Amino acid sequence: MPLFEYSALDARGRKRAGFVDAGTLSAARERLKADGFFVVSLEDAAAGKDDPSSRELSLFGRMSRKDLATTARQIATLLKAGLTLVQALEALMEQVEKPAVRKVLSSVRNGINEGKSFHEALAEHPSVFPPIYIQMVRAGESGGFLDAIMARLAVTLEKETRLRSKVLAALTYPIIMTLLGFTFLLFLFAYVVPQVVGIFSDFGRVLPLPTRILLFVSDLASRFWPALVAAGVLGFLLYRKLAASARFGPVVDGLKLKVPVFGRLALKIATVRMCFILGSLLQSGVPLLRSLEVAGQVIGNRVLNSAVGKAAMSVSRGGSLADALRAGAVFPPLVSRVIAVGEESGDLAGMLTSVAESYEEEVTTSIQALTSVMEPILILLMAGVVLFVVLAVLLPIFDLNQLVRSG
Repeated sequence: MPLFEYSALDARGRKRAGFVDAGTLSAARERLKADGFFVVSLEDAAAGKDDPSSRELSLFGRMSRKDLATTARQIATLLKAGLTLVQALEALMEQVEKPAVRKVLSSVRNGINEGKSFHEALAEHPSVFPPIYIQMVRAGESGGFLDAIMARLAVTLEKETRLRSKVLAALTYPIIMTLLGFTFLLFLFAYVVPQVVGIFSDFGRVLPLPTRILLFVSDLASRFWPALVAAGVLGFLLYRKLAASARFGPVVDGLKLKVPVFGRLALKIATVRMCFILGSLLQSGVPLLRSLEVAGQVIGNRVLNSAVGKAAMSVSRGGSLADALRAGAVFPPLVSRVIAVGEESGDLAGMLTSVAESYEEEVTTSIQALTSVMEPILILLMAGVVLFVVLAVLLPIFDLNQLVRSG
């Protein structure tokens, strides 16, 4: 039965909003009137994709990994409590605050009522539910243990969310400091310095080298700061375009892995993500080839994605996953060694989870060390620039003072 979203006023004039089941729009309106509501608006909760709330889902209301993990855990809890899947989805719809998300859940619920399986209904919203979500649900439905799979899916998504939060927290401070420092220096060289040191150009004497450098940089910034800002913005947009293109994207992703310090950290993060997801899919009963396909899609680096794809082709021909990854020479050697042990012992999923947890600890340690080093480096750089400006201003004053004394 279709689900309709309504906004109405009750008998006391208070605004109410929610959902109502009815066969048609007219039947929904009559049901609300019978309950004593004055209907303000009423529409199908699974409205088309072109409505504003659907655009809100894709732009501002999109379900984050945290939202997906919370949804999976709540579904698992409700299923264990004895509710049917449809009842669990209806209970979730009453809790979520984003209208567009409610519509997606309503669409999934309607698809199940129409005879579709849970994973088929989820697959109709690929921009909302990632491949790992759909494949693990598919495995849970096939095996008859959907509640356990949803709980495991929640754990997997929570681990990924925790990893992303660590990286974001580590990069936020350096990025903000860099942007503020750049803005401060641009303002300093474009407006402050010309007014302070401009008088030195009339001395008729050769200015000290630091002062001449400062005057040159200040003149350049004051004349061309709009061009400098525009060049920075265009450079960033060009980088985004090249990174998204099929031709240059793999080159950009390859260069990311070669950046000193950060490239190694990015490789470890991708390794954690790949091993966690691959291990979770295998533990859920998803076939190895399909698990490799899904894991490759979520790595976020086309060079590593290509390596996983080649490994999948080798496995499909009867080869070993460990040998295929070792031949690719992209992932850390420890990964292929641990996978080899897992293949020999028959516990590949467990070994993948273990290596993911090991590298997650390394990522945490590396991030903490990087943050502790970058903060003083940024402070020293800013202090160095300020010291240079001070020296460039004071040196001509000292020369003028000596000239006056000698005269």
